[in-house]
Amino acid sequence: MTLLAGAALFALESAAHAQEAGIADIVVTAQKRGENLQRMPVAISAFTAKQLDLQGISETKDLSAIAPNVAVLGGTTNATASVVTIRGVPTASDESMGYDSPIGIYVDGVYLARSAASSFEVADIERIEVLRGPQGTLFGRNTTGGAVNFVTKRPTQDFNLALRAGAGNYDQRVLRGVLNTGTLAGIARSSISYLYKSRDGVVDNLLQPDRLDPGASTMHSARWALSLDLADNVTLTNIFDWSRIRSVAAFQQLVGVGNGNETDFPATLTVNGAVFPKVQPANVLGYLQAATSGEAECGSPVAQISRQRRSRVCNNSTGPSIDKVWGNMTRLEADLDGVTLRSTSAFRWWRNSLSANDLDGLGTVRGPAFSQDSLLNNMPMSVLDQIPGLTPDMRAYLASTAVPTTTQDLFEITDKRRHRQFSQEFEIVSPSGGAFEWVAGGFFFHEKGRELNPQHYAYVIDTDTIFTDANFGALAPALRLNNPARYRAMAVPSAIGYTASTRSYAVYGQATWRPGGVDDRLGVTLGLRQSWDSKTLAVFQNGVAPFAEEDLPRNRGSKKFRALTGNLSVDFRMSDDLNLYARIARGYRSGGFDARQNTAELPLTPFNSEKIWSYEAGAKAKLGNRIRINSAFFYNIYNDQFVTVPVPVGEGQSFGSIVVNAGKTRYYGFEFDGKALIADGFELDGAFGYVKADPVTYLAGDVAFQPRNVASIIKLNYAPKVTASMAASYRHEIGSNALLLRLGYAYTSSFHMFGNPLTAPFSDITKGDARGLVDAQIRLDQVNFAGGEFSVTLWAKNLTNKHYASRAVDFGQLGFSTVSFGDPRTLGLTVDMKF
Repeated sequence: MTLLAGAALFALESAAHAQEAGIADIVVTAQKRGENLQRMPVAISAFTAKQLDLQGISETKDLSAIAPNVAVLGGTTNATASVVTIRGVPTASDESMGYDSPIGIYVDGVYLARSAASSFEVADIERIEVLRGPQGTLFGRNTTGGAVNFVTKRPTQDFNLALRAGAGNYDQRVLRGVLNTGTLAGIARSSISYLYKSRDGVVDNLLQPDRLDPGASTMHSARWALSLDLADNVTLTNIFDWSRIRSVAAFQQLVGVGNGNETDFPATLTVNGAVFPKVQPANVLGYLQAATSGEAECGSPVAQISRQRRSRVCNNSTGPSIDKVWGNMTRLEADLDGVTLRSTSAFRWWRNSLSANDLDGLGTVRGPAFSQDSLLNNMPMSVLDQIPGLTPDMRAYLASTAVPTTTQDLFEITDKRRHRQFSQEFEIVSPSGGAFEWVAGGFFFHEKGRELNPQHYAYVIDTDTIFTDANFGALAPALRLNNPARYRAMAVPSAIGYTASTRSYAVYGQATWRPGGVDDRLGVTLGLRQSWDSKTLAVFQNGVAPFAEEDLPRNRGSKKFRALTGNLSVDFRMSDDLNLYARIARGYRSGGFDARQNTAELPLTPFNSEKIWSYEAGAKAKLGNRIRINSAFFYNIYNDQFVTVPVPVGEGQSFGSIVVNAGKTRYYGFEFDGKALIADGFELDGAFGYVKADPVTYLAGDVAFQPRNVASIIKLNYAPKVTASMAASYRHEIGSNALLLRLGYAYTSSFHMFGNPLTAPFSDITKGDARGLVDAQIRLDQVNFAGGEFSVTLWAKNLTNKHYASRAVDFGQLGFSTVSFGDPRTLGLTVDMKF
């Protein structure tokens, strides 16, 4: 960021030699009306269509490090999922519909309820607005970390056609068309767009064809927008979008396994003098050392364990994930004398089908199988002779019979999910430019969803724990010594299935007052929102078979939540180019249910809402119309945070869990972003964010089952301390044409993905890597051709081919962990035509 400051000084010195236009103002609609970003008393970054198009940003997953203290990761099983972190507050990695995300994702102001369906490409984006900090007034519940709003383009008044074709490595293909009809019959405007993108996988799966390599995808997307002038002051806008994405999830590379070593995996951990049990991983290493691969080309299972990214892998049961996302938004807007009335009705649907996904990073594994009837198979006759009750024939049979084997995956899943939602919002907005500006509204939201997630895994059992002195007396040492297969795998089929529904209501209002009139330097903004939520979750399966009729009531729960949220801010415009502000905000994240909770001992239990108080002070400045620098300091107190507590459910089964409100965290940090116009056509822009997440309370049960605070050992998930970006761009006019060069760098520091060492035995090995990614673009623009305008862009992402772990799964008691890596270097060429 020192570079940006130095550039700012240089820009001031060279201002006299540069063009007078300077840096253009950005108008955003984050507060329900068009406003200059620099005058808003809130931390917000906005990105225009030109910026987004050049950088290839078109969906949620592309936003990582684009703004300070913002990080984004992709999903683990499907293409439309994303994990967004803003100021250290992340989207939950658990995508079940019992949870709500604390980061709000919106398209044209319409809330997308499910993080698993929050990232899909839109072919015609006008602007992206990223709001940091709680947005509990105008955006509502579940925005304790912040909100991201994608604003799409409206149909234009003139006829035009834009076409794009492109290609790149990994057999990338892109085709796009956007047609604006212009004004029809004097009252209507329409646009139609279509987008096709495809690529092969970025990792070679030796067991599948190229089209099923990890990272492969094919997408079709369409959008239709219509604006209709019903009267001089009444406009109807309707936007329909549809996407179908066929994708193969990123490869989950096996990086850590349990090994039975108490030094590596101690059974307990002492915190502040109290002793806590730790989740013990099964000795998967012992099992894999005695096992072989089910496929000859894969090599030994142990040889496939690595923390270094592998480009050739084995994944036997990888199948495509099919996501279908579609929605329709209808907005009626009337500009009446003194106020604007706005009604927004929206439906959205999502369907996901995952045919197969092998999450263990291996092909099939052939090894000893566990069953009670075969425990004594292949034991020496000298040992069997000492066991009373065995006939001579039985001894001979056992001694000559091999331990049975099983060929299976360590962990494999399929999944079927569906979701639909409806929202209705009414708004009344006062005219802009007065001493008193206000907005009031009401909101209704309803969603329903269903998931059936079959799982099949191998649970490794140390049979020496069965050959104990208690079970076999003096014979136990001989049985352990002569055990022909100490580690054996038990095949465990299971499934999680549930239905979920939510109803939410809210009323809200926000007003800004400037005591001395519209030009007064002092402004006060107050906003309040009252929300009511009602949630129901009905689990119909959590195990081998669906629940019996008599068990369904204890696996069904309903709960109502309510909260008052809002914000108070004071801004002072010291000059036309410097705005100072202070803001206090309260937000809440709705409570819910853990669909994975073991209900054998405790009926399905809801967890309550989270609440956050945020304190922020910031400055927004422009210097000589050549430099824009915005900065903010913040301090947040997050109460009643969700904590997942493991619950053992018996030998041979993985841990269950229950979610409770047992956490409190302080977040504090600072951030700034800026742009400097150095000289004609030469710009620098950059951003820097730092956040420190300081857990204050985090409860866990000690060995005596007493809840105690273990906050000192907790590392919050998906919360990088540092994000930064820097880019330089240069535009050179060549006659009527233009050459545009851009070089960008984005940095994200390392972070934990499973930060509780009591429940995540592989916490350290599954950390997300620090990464500095370089991208570049070269564009020849404004070339007249065949009556239109022609441009060519050569682009590259991750130019230095950085290898970095971006997502992970810690399977805990099952005894292994995996990570997936970000995309390697990708590059390509696109050609655009505009008529």
